[in-house]
Amino acid sequence: MMGLLIRKEVLTHLLSYRFILTFSLFFVLVVSSVQMIALNYSRQVENHAETRRAQEEQLRESGDFRRMRWSGIQAEKAPNPLSIFATGLEREMSRSIRISNSRDVKLGRNKYANPLFVLFSTPDLLYIVNIVGSLLALLFAFDAICGEKEEGTLQLMMANSVPRHTILLAKWIGGYAVLVLPFLTAILIAVLFAQLTTSLSFTGAEWTAFSMMLAVAALYLSVFFALGMMISALTHSANISLVFNFLIWVVLVLVIPNTAPIVARAVSPVPSAGVMASKREAVQRQVWGEMRQNRRNQRDMSREERRQQRDEIRARIEEETGKILTAYMRKVDDQISMSILLARISPSSNFVYATANIAGSGLDNFASMRNVIDRYRVDFMEWWQAESHARRQRAESVESQEERQALRDAPVDLDDLPQFTVGRAGLDEILVSAQTDLLLLLLLNMAFFMGAYMSFLRYDLME
Repeated sequence: MMGLLIRKEVLTHLLSYRFILTFSLFFVLVVSSVQMIALNYSRQVENHAETRRAQEEQLRESGDFRRMRWSGIQAEKAPNPLSIFATGLEREMSRSIRISNSRDVKLGRNKYANPLFVLFSTPDLLYIVNIVGSLLALLFAFDAICGEKEEGTLQLMMANSVPRHTILLAKWIGGYAVLVLPFLTAILIAVLFAQLTTSLSFTGAEWTAFSMMLAVAALYLSVFFALGMMISALTHSANISLVFNFLIWVVLVLVIPNTAPIVARAVSPVPSAGVMASKREAVQRQVWGEMRQNRRNQRDMSREERRQQRDEIRARIEEETGKILTAYMRKVDDQISMSILLARISPSSNFVYATANIAGSGLDNFASMRNVIDRYRVDFMEWWQAESHARRQRAESVESQEERQALRDAPVDLDDLPQFTVGRAGLDEILVSAQTDLLLLLLLNMAFFMGAYMSFLRYDLME
């Protein structure tokens, strides 16, 4: 009996307008989105390689090794192939950054980027599933119970002494299978076409992460499918069910995720960038002012002592400004944590957080990127100190002033520099970072399905 009921649901959906609409939307949106972003990814790969070549050429032609300590070197994260499905914070993390002893590293959007890409960004797979997929899931399920009750087919099935839980489970399996079929078909076609026409390719770990992204998307769609069935079992009119489904969708997908950051900003405020810049400038003025007051004592200093004093002052400024920046970032992290906590009421937020982290473009990846940059800055300065010491020792054995200067300022080989690499998190680490959101999606699935089950047990076919 279960197989017969599932077959009936599948055929009903396959022959309906909603399946044609779903297949068309998924195919057009997913294939075009993946293809456009994959083409942009290919250009990013080429630009990244060109940046590496330009930096190597610049280092070969540079003749001032000592300036390198303050001017620094340029570092850039390699493009992430999975970002074509979930762009997330990838644009912010992929910007070129300058690593030096005197400059603070800033992750964020490039001021020279095309503003139209911000105003009209290409909808990635994450956006399509989050917005379009959730709406289509409700469209498939909003009349699963009340619609058949109005048509009279539900009463005919109940006349055959079929248990209600069997009917409900068959409706869920059959309807959900028809919903996921066009989605997975469009994804596979899009990935295959993108790999044939662009430089997109995945490693084994990236294929695993991609499979996890599809699993999370399927779990997210099932949440709204179960929600639609629950509302359908609570109403007796398909029109009323459709209205309630749309209103709840607006709250869960649009209102809560977009309101949570505003509430968090009001509850846990963070000083503006202008205030932070003023505090740091005040520290610099105070430290350099103290140095100017002690100029009389500097007259008897040698050049080496003056240079050492300036280095100590710069180190002190860096330490004081570092404390200010640390306090600021702590407040920012507190605000982000509160925003995430509030937004997780919505399955939409859970889906976005989990998928972006799996793709390597989420909030956890952004925080890891900051840690990688901080560690690389320390490695770069340690390398510079060691290289500077080695050059001075080699110069001491040379009598000619010009040769000593040439040894100190000899060009740097790019291979000698510490490598800037941003690795991908392992499967265990990804699951840990996404476990809260995945658990909430599972709980919502269970809650909505149980709500539909309890409502259907008491559903009055004669009302």
